[in-house]
Amino acid sequence: MSAARARRLLLLVVVPVALLWLVHVLSQQFGTALPSQVVRLTDAQLLPGSAVDPTQVQGAVGPITGDHSTDPRDHHHYRLPLQIHESAAPGPLWFAMDFQMPQAADQPYWLVIQHRPTASIYLDGQLLAHSSMGRGFTAEDEDDFAQRGLLLAGRRMQVSIPPALLGAGPHRLSVRLVRPGFEGAGLSAPLLGPAPQMRALQEGRRLWQGVRVTTALGGAAIGVFMVLVWLALRQEWLYGVTGLFCLCLAVLLSPYLLNGALLPAPWWRVALDVTDVVAKGLLLFLVARLTGNEARWLLRAVGAYLALGILIDGTAAVLGWSWTDFNTLWPWWALGSRSLVLLAAAVIAARAALDSDEAAPLVGALVVALSGWVWLYVSYFALVASQQLNVVDINVIGHAVLIAMAGVALQRRFVRSLRDQALARTVLERALEDRSRELQARWQELQDSERQRTAAEERERLLQEMHDGLGSQLVTARLSAERGVPSETLVEVLDECIREMRLTVDALAVTDGDLTLLLANLRHRMGPRLSAAGLTLDWQLADVPLVPVLRGTGGRELIRIVQECLSNVIHHARATRIRFATRLDDDGGGVSLLITDDGCGLSEHRREGHGLRGMRRRAARISARIEWRAPTDSPETQGTELVVWLPLR
Repeated sequence: MSAARARRLLLLVVVPVALLWLVHVLSQQFGTALPSQVVRLTDAQLLPGSAVDPTQVQGAVGPITGDHSTDPRDHHHYRLPLQIHESAAPGPLWFAMDFQMPQAADQPYWLVIQHRPTASIYLDGQLLAHSSMGRGFTAEDEDDFAQRGLLLAGRRMQVSIPPALLGAGPHRLSVRLVRPGFEGAGLSAPLLGPAPQMRALQEGRRLWQGVRVTTALGGAAIGVFMVLVWLALRQEWLYGVTGLFCLCLAVLLSPYLLNGALLPAPWWRVALDVTDVVAKGLLLFLVARLTGNEARWLLRAVGAYLALGILIDGTAAVLGWSWTDFNTLWPWWALGSRSLVLLAAAVIAARAALDSDEAAPLVGALVVALSGWVWLYVSYFALVASQQLNVVDINVIGHAVLIAMAGVALQRRFVRSLRDQALARTVLERALEDRSRELQARWQELQDSERQRTAAEERERLLQEMHDGLGSQLVTARLSAERGVPSETLVEVLDECIREMRLTVDALAVTDGDLTLLLANLRHRMGPRLSAAGLTLDWQLADVPLVPVLRGTGGRELIRIVQECLSNVIHHARATRIRFATRLDDDGGGVSLLITDDGCGLSEHRREGHGLRGMRRRAARISARIEWRAPTDSPETQGTELVVWLPLR
């Protein structure tokens, strides 16, 4: 065994025992056991009568006379604390409790009692205290149910009794409870003793009651929170199991918070005993899960213990078997089975702590060990050797550390899941950034490739344009010069070459899709030629928006279409007039360019030649539609109308 494992083992043995010793010293310092001079009045006698004045109630001032039995087994005698349903008490109730003073009191005594509803307390017929509903109310008013509200919790009354009222001999304490409401009536066993001893007793009880209330409420809050987390995230079932465990511990502490049982006998004891079995089984299960022990035999053992424990302990509670009657097998089973479960949980937690170098498993093992030692301490001195030492039920310490351990363990699990989510988010963000950079690089490569392809296609088109247009005209001019044609003809051919070049430059200069500007440049360049051909130009252009498909080189494609149309009109239409018009669609989806001549019109047997097919190809490149038809504004007139539709979206 390494030195580190030896140190951890020493801590696991010494620290829980040392903490148990400190808790023992604390419990003895603030004990809740009754001092010798303090008495608890547990036997009460129900008196006949409901009058306000105790002198009018037989037995309220002194012993009952007549045929009334004083046998405790008589139905008029009750064991305190007592809960009475409102149906069993149609009117106010009087209770009498007798006690003996061996000698006259030489100092003030305190009387502490809890009651429900309002009570009046008398000592030997003399009024000691009255818990009223407030100023303006009297005992007679409080007997009227209509004057009172609903009181669910019991009231605690502390009365100081002068020594002169407590002489040596018998005394009778009488308590009058007003008519119970829906909440019923309740009376605790009064405590009576000298003021110093009662003060010390109340301080100890206040300390332990505060610890129990805090632990019970904390366990209930943590348990409800974890169950709600499990309901929201069903895959996190460990939250649900831990929440159930914390709720079980809160239920086990509930008798210290309640004035009476929540269920009638014997079902309240059944609920508590079964809850204790479930809590022990869940503790072993949680320790195994949180330490990473998933052995199947261990899970089967937990299931078997829960099944047997619920059956046997539930049966014992129903039958009323005593925890301290060791002549029967029931106490041996109850204490033995719980001891084995706690021992198994402590061993599993200790092995996990010895195998790990982290602090969390060690702290968890110390908590489980301390809880087990506390349970053994209380069980032995409260049940087995109850005469050797008066002990306080300090199981609340074991419950508190277990609830804290469960809360911290689940908090660490929750924080770890948040960190895992943050880490996964960071990893995903980095992967997304890397993927974005990769896609950006590929997109840039595609853009460069597309740019190069577009440039190559554009060069090819320009070369083709120069070859088909300017190139062919220059060849014609060269041949004309070689053949010795007149200079006027040669100049005309050269002027045509220059116009072709200027039209190309003008079309390339308009890059924003301005249709009007493109057509204006065309009119400027082609106007002399149209006039020379005997054509009158009718210009009816409307204001139209910019046309996106004419941006870049799209304008040159449209100019070529218009050039081909004008060439056909000049050479084949025998027209005298040509009109240019633009029209915006009603829905704003496109612009139509209409070129109308008054020539001979379309032949019924026309065939599309190279020029018309070229016009269609150019229109397709800019997503335009092209159509030849008869003029629509004057159907009786011959001629041809070319419609070029250009999309705006």
